[in-house]
Amino acid sequence: MLLSSLAMMIVARDFGYYVHTRDGMELLAETQQAASSSMTFMTQELRQAGACLPELGNFIALGGEENGDKDTLIMRIGVADPVTLQCTRTILATAALKNESIMKVASSAQFAPGQWIYVLTATGHGEFFKVASISGQFITIEGAFDRNYGKNSGVYAVEERIYQVANVGGISTLTVGVDGRPDEPMVRGIVSLDIQYKMAPCPPCDPVDIPDDDYEWRVVREVDISLTARSTRPGKDGEYLEVDNRASVKPRNFL
Repeated sequence: MLLSSLAMMIVARDFGYYVHTRDGMELLAETQQAASSSMTFMTQELRQAGACLPELGNFIALGGEENGDKDTLIMRIGVADPVTLQCTRTILATAALKNESIMKVASSAQFAPGQWIYVLTATGHGEFFKVASISGQFITIEGAFDRNYGKNSGVYAVEERIYQVANVGGISTLTVGVDGRPDEPMVRGIVSLDIQYKMAPCPPCDPVDIPDDDYEWRVVREVDISLTARSTRPGKDGEYLEVDNRASVKPRNFL
């Protein structure tokens, strides 16, 4: 009986150690996955920023806000046909006049209601509008044009994504807002997001927390991302785990 009791004590001790170790490993794996998936989402889309969109004029494919360790990152990506991979863009078939909301385009194929579009004049001035409806060659926007857009002005379909850290249900979470819609929770446990930018000319390649003006946003050539993921629950010792992740991305459409 004594030997049996000792054996049971050893088994219980080893089992408790195994459970504790397994729980810690699972918690670490979950936290690492949160850090890795968050970085993957942002870096993949950063590499596409500016694709299928104007390279000249006043269009800016990047944006953001400096908020300490909870920065905001804005990316604009052109829409492409999922089958042909051709960019969704067209030109005005006739001029679109100030205070009007309907424009006739060469082709409205692949454009859709609720979509953001960017209209660019030959002189490089452009603005964002939201598509209200489509009928044949005619696209109606929400609101109205605040200037005249001449025939052959470019029309581009755009997706805008805004990444930031917010409190969702009491848990710090990476969220994304798409095309002006309310932010959606993406990855739980992201407690910090720090963005820095490197601009041309490079060298010197010194990073800045935020570009000063539109010109500097247009000459960004590299984006550095640092984030921290924290476990959504404490381990057996009552401590929360934290995992850092860093990446540097050169959006190929800016180079």
